[in-house]
Amino acid sequence: MGDLLIIRVLLAALCVLWAPVALVYFSHLRAMRSLAKLDPPSPGHWPRVSVVIAARDEALAIGAALRSWIADDYPDLEVVVVDDRSTDGTGGVVGEAAAGDPRITPLRVEKLPDGWLGKVHALARGVERATGDWLLFSDADVHVRPGVVGRAVALCESEGIDFLAVIPEFTSTSVAVNAAFSVFMRLYLLAFSPRSVRDPQSKVSMGSGGFDLVRKSAFGASPGFEWMRMDTGDDTALGIMMKRSGARCEGMDGRGCASVALYGGLRELFRGLEKNGGTTAGHPWLLTLGVGVLLAVEYAPFAALVAGPAWLRLVGAAALATSAVVGSKWLHTSSGRWVSALCWPAGSALLAAGTLRATWLARFRGGVWWRGSFYPLADIQTGRRFLA
Repeated sequence: MGDLLIIRVLLAALCVLWAPVALVYFSHLRAMRSLAKLDPPSPGHWPRVSVVIAARDEALAIGAALRSWIADDYPDLEVVVVDDRSTDGTGGVVGEAAAGDPRITPLRVEKLPDGWLGKVHALARGVERATGDWLLFSDADVHVRPGVVGRAVALCESEGIDFLAVIPEFTSTSVAVNAAFSVFMRLYLLAFSPRSVRDPQSKVSMGSGGFDLVRKSAFGASPGFEWMRMDTGDDTALGIMMKRSGARCEGMDGRGCASVALYGGLRELFRGLEKNGGTTAGHPWLLTLGVGVLLAVEYAPFAALVAGPAWLRLVGAAALATSAVVGSKWLHTSSGRWVSALCWPAGSALLAAGTLRATWLARFRGGVWWRGSFYPLADIQTGRRFLA
């Protein structure tokens, strides 16, 4: 009887945890501004902006992405595309786009130096070529809406922001991927408070690989990509670096401004988790323990509904309702959809399985295979700056 009571109390405690989780989550969500909903005053002079894109084997995606950047009406724009050793015709697509628009500058990387991740090295080479007063780091599959560059620059100029991370709208045709990603973004928003990101006294920072706008003078005052040359979480590491360098930072919702297509299915999701999921943890046992605690909180309401007296079932039902609202809110905020987020119990399991698989696979292999390159785990652990 004593053991049963302890189990019930533990279940109730795990269910009650959903209350502070919801409070923190919605507090952070309210604090995150939407770039699309802002109308900052135009600066007296539009500074030159250099979009820097690292691309490896992105022939199918980069053409449409470049067209979206070129369709922007920003008055002084250049797009530096770094073809990082691609073998699929990416260089040809970029070259054709550059021939049709002088604002596009193609750059080819033939060899990856030791001690660098491919993407980070490509971005570093892109910065060397860029001539803008602002640097806008993006990915080869990110699409932007016309006017977004001007709105972002005007906001930064009017508010004195040095580093702006805009989270794109994520889309996928897979319900399972949307469910898993809604859980990931819920955890992300719990960890990164927008108020703390914009607070100069706080160490909290954030980055977004899809849209990171950086004042070049502020970037020049930082250690640069050399500092994070082996960091698999390069976008978050960039935010950390800029915050530590004294830059004024901001993180925003980018729905209606930028978008990126997520993985088309579970195989792509699990493959995509291999780079970050297997390398950003201090130790696999710690990450395994953390995933176990997460799943305990996620599934406690279901256990309470079937394994307890009336009072415990009531607590479980309240926690389940809270978790459903929390789980669907971010997906609706960032994409206008919400139904697939109600599948968050499956999404939690998929995200946990993919993360644990990536973590132990990296240990088994002694490193990570990513886009045709092998990165030894010892090198990653020595050079990384972002630690989950």
